[in-house]
Amino acid sequence: MLKTGEVNLGAQQVRQTDRRSYRFLLAMAVGCFFVVSVITRLLPRALRPFAVSARKRESCFEEARRVALAVIPYAFEW
Repeated sequence: MLKTGEVNLGAQQVRQTDRRSYRFLLAMAVGCFFVVSVITRLLPRALRPFAVSARKRESCFEEARRVALAVIPYAFEW
């Protein structure tokens, strides 16, 4: 069991806390990458750092979510 301070948390509570932390981290990352995606729309497509192929067009939100889902797992490796 995980012991935080004087309170012992059960396995289900630990999973819920981890799930909540992951969702919060994902929401923050999507928000940051959304701002970056909107700003980079001012650049030509060839110079955009997160753009995929020229054939596929995606919204700023889809692009931000795709990049956040690619980056978030690296946060848990530290």
